Amino acid sequence: MADTGVPVEERHPSTAAAAARERFGWRLFARPESGVIMAAVVIFLFFAIFAPRFLSVNVMSNILLLSAELGIVAVGVTMLMVSGEFDLSVGSVLGLGAGMVVVWLNAGWPVPLAILVALAVAAGIGTLNGLLVTRMQIHSLIVTLGGLMFYRAAVLAITGGFPIRLGEDYPFLELFNFWWGPIPGTFLWFVGFIVLFTIIITSTRFGNWVYASGGGREAANEMGVPVSRVKVLCFACASMLAASAGIIQMSRLNSVDALRGTALELEAVLAVVVGGALLTGGRGSIVGAALGVIMVSMIKQGLILMGIPAFWFKAGIGVVLILAAYINHRVQQATLQ
Repeated sequence: MADTGVPVEERHPSTAAAAARERFGWRLFARPESGVIMAAVVIFLFFAIFAPRFLSVNVMSNILLLSAELGIVAVGVTMLMVSGEFDLSVGSVLGLGAGMVVVWLNAGWPVPLAILVALAVAAGIGTLNGLLVTRMQIHSLIVTLGGLMFYRAAVLAITGGFPIRLGEDYPFLELFNFWWGPIPGTFLWFVGFIVLFTIIITSTRFGNWVYASGGGREAANEMGVPVSRVKVLCFACASMLAASAGIIQMSRLNSVDALRGTALELEAVLAVVVGGALLTGGRGSIVGAALGVIMVSMIKQGLILMGIPAFWFKAGIGVVLILAAYINHRVQQATLQ
């Protein structure tokens, strides 16, 4: 049969429809959130079957509560990892933010002032991290690992190694510590940050710059993207969100201790990578990271209900991180073919 010059899809509509469905299905699979959605469903079904009372309202509320503070940290870590950098100091900054507010409130400061100054200090910490990385060309893992140790020492100095509590009740802090039916207010703050930063990263020029900076510094510079400034702002966002999570947690517990936020940075990186972010930057999703956080919280709560020792969760973090990194790498290779 002679070639009519008409594409096969046009000569055979059914073939065209099948090809369109295949392309649509692949686009869905290639989305950063696709893997974590499937994993979260599997984990939910597993614990729903094998963990006693997993589907109860109290357990679901506790999962949302566990997700909130880690999730707020993970939002900032997502922005940073998409831009191609890491921050291992966010757990220490969380504890430092909470510690500063407790000390200043006990010294008589107004609540809004104490919170704003703590957030400003956190922003300064993030900015310093970003400047060290971009101006001095020190790898972000080294800079923030040093920050992890330095700011943890600051938390130890503030607390003296012992828990410190608020001297009185502050009605203003009820903005962070309330319940809307079975839903904790901290989770609503988490949802608010998800919405805000999803809009920023998907619908603004700055969001495009973040992806471009992580995708390739030289190419981004050639396109006129201010890569260094973008990375510094992402570091500042990560530190401010970590301090925000610490302040929200402090308002719930009315105290802070020297170990507050310890190892939280590892769980945040786990959630972000499981949520579809690449360790090399240029790919990631706020919604995917949020789902990764909820998945981590389901595992924590489910293991407790099944009576499995907590150290198995710590062991599982490494395994899940390696698997997630491998899957994301394979998906990236497939999408580039």
